[in-house]
Amino acid sequence: MDAARMRISGKIISQITTLPIYGEVYKRSCGILNIKNSAELAILVIELPLHLPLVRLKGMLGLVPSRNKGRYNHRLRRHIARLATSLYKNVKKNIKFSDEIVEVSNHLPKKQAIFRLELIILKALRMAYLMTMKPLADESS
Repeated sequence: MDAARMRISGKIISQITTLPIYGEVYKRSCGILNIKNSAELAILVIELPLHLPLVRLKGMLGLVPSRNKGRYNHRLRRHIARLATSLYKNVKKNIKFSDEIVEVSNHLPKKQAIFRLELIILKALRMAYLMTMKPLADESS
């Protein structure tokens, strides 16, 4: 079962890296978070509308406490929660990640740390998208 899961995640990652803009956003967000191969991150790059402002993305994922009363995209929230949980577990196993992720994971209780990691992931995705799109906007001007 584990070999099949690894094969499928490898296919997802290879397909996303072949796409021009999405592949660049995936590579930059992996660089920001110090992650090597993450199918969850690849799915988030494809599925999230990263052109929206960060406030809208937070509301879409239900990351604004007591504001949206359960009206958010549960499937995307599940993907970002899985990625945040795996980051949290891997930091506890002393796997190297960015300093911000390690600090949050080591100094906060589990639930708060996972919530903060979800926000960090979302911000990294948005930053990677903006860094990718800025040179394209400069070329067209």
